Amino acid sequence: MSRHSHVLFPVVVFLLGALAPAALAQAPAIPRTAEGRPDFQGIWSSQWLSPVERPAGVTKLVLDETEAALLTRDILVRAEKNNPLDPELAEPDATSLAVVRGEFRSSLIIDPPDGKLPYTPVGRSAARAYIGGLDGPEQRMTTERCIGGVGWAPLQIRSASMLHRIVQTPDHVVVQTEAYDDTRIIPVGMEPRPAALKLHGGDSISRWEGDVLVVETRNPNPGTSTHGIVTVKSPEAKIVERFELTSPDELVYRYTVTDPSYYSTSWTAEYSFVRSRDQMFEFACHEGNHSMRGMLAGARQEQLLAVK
Repeated sequence: MSRHSHVLFPVVVFLLGALAPAALAQAPAIPRTAEGRPDFQGIWSSQWLSPVERPAGVTKLVLDETEAALLTRDILVRAEKNNPLDPELAEPDATSLAVVRGEFRSSLIIDPPDGKLPYTPVGRSAARAYIGGLDGPEQRMTTERCIGGVGWAPLQIRSASMLHRIVQTPDHVVVQTEAYDDTRIIPVGMEPRPAALKLHGGDSISRWEGDVLVVETRNPNPGTSTHGIVTVKSPEAKIVERFELTSPDELVYRYTVTDPSYYSTSWTAEYSFVRSRDQMFEFACHEGNHSMRGMLAGARQEQLLAVK
């Protein structure tokens, strides 16, 4: 140690000690339950335009305001152009890229660094076929069949109805998603269910790591595991989600998917829930679901024309 170090060391310690209370004072106080855990309860919105994978030509995860505005415009133009007959897709509820801790994100994926899904050949084949065939309703996506999907692990983003209600008790966390009325009842500190029990969205259990709620989901149902909105997962997939309240009005949601059958390496995505004053409404999917009959009838007509 140099002779100057003897002088600098106490000065540094003094400065750190003086700064620490100021830094703590600036940290936003988060609401807590009676047990002292972060209080996630309330209505949260995740209405973002950022896709899961980084768009072609975009090299950065974090964008400045100008870059974010350009990408937002491009996404909205493509949505309207590619979905002229579907107003929900052509005019999504979202108007902004995902914002996490004040940063505009070009994709939900934060790892791998290139923002792309690391598919294996089997996984890529499953992704291309995930919308299913047209021989019968069981081949179609679970969302088209109105039996859910976006509220299962990992929580995914669609073009509309992206509100979530969270209810907490000391031993359970309930996450209800407006879209498809998906409701997850997640035990805290409990053992997994038997592997023979196949739940639509898999078996989720959780634990607290400090102020972060960590949810681990395994054993997804093979009959529904490849019928998601964007990403696909095999029956061997493991999903680890992390919920962290970074301020009273921002709940950062991060998830990691490990699935050697479909992905060559684990990958991680992240976005934020924003506290909302909106109300959740009934998602009357079956009552207005004319698409299934139309798609299957259209396929039968194409088969008749092919025979002729």
